[in-house]
Amino acid sequence: MKIGEALPQVFSKTYPALEPRTQMLLAASLLRFHQIDALPIGFKPRQKKRLAVLGYSCLERLLQTDPKDYGKFLNLPCEKAAKQLATIDVDDDIQDLLKMFQKTRFGFAWVESEKLGGFASLRDLLRLYKKGLIDTDMTVGEIASPIFSLPGDSRIETVLREMFNHRFRRVFIEGRKSLVTDRRIIGYIFSTARLGEVSKNPKSLLDVNLGDLDAFEPPFVRDNSRVKAAARVMENQTEECLICEKGVITPWDLVMKPLAAGKLRIKN
Repeated sequence: MKIGEALPQVFSKTYPALEPRTQMLLAASLLRFHQIDALPIGFKPRQKKRLAVLGYSCLERLLQTDPKDYGKFLNLPCEKAAKQLATIDVDDDIQDLLKMFQKTRFGFAWVESEKLGGFASLRDLLRLYKKGLIDTDMTVGEIASPIFSLPGDSRIETVLREMFNHRFRRVFIEGRKSLVTDRRIIGYIFSTARLGEVSKNPKSLLDVNLGDLDAFEPPFVRDNSRVKAAARVMENQTEECLICEKGVITPWDLVMKPLAAGKLRIKN
């Protein structure tokens, strides 16, 4: 099954394209406003090197910044926080896209045709379960990941460092069933109210505890629920996360773990 046939919606999505010199503050604000994970830095069709500003990369660059320079960080060109995207052709197979995700350990890629381009993510692949284009007999209990949690009084700088060290995009608050994602951290840091406070004291940008952020409780599914059923539940979840008795379930768990186990069936 060709990527363009399986994921036609990839080219129907619109993303604001950034100029390389766009200020970091504006780039992060656009990510927050549109509730998306990536913004392309303007490039031409068939250009070999594709760059994008990711919420994850903004936070990574912020952690590399000395607190006394947080004010300067907001004015940095967004290209300073850009990541190079893996690219794949629209006429390649879904199997090729999955192999790319396996190789890069990153569930995000740029799909291009002669005239169009668009982001494809693991979340996009979840709808292939509903279409019957991929399937597995595995249950969520077999693919769930251990829950990663930190105390509610953990400083956000510490939380972010732990998230990056473990390559996690979400962290649970110890003693609760709720979690915080990198997207929610960006939403807090770059909110209008927060930036108003930070303008008076830039060093205070990360001066907040994990427990003070807007956390949410992900939907619960049973361990014996089929992966296909869990994928349908997750399709409508903004935060792309479920929990079960054995742990947390993400798009990576639902797609890449059955693939790695040799139990993902892909329709030709």
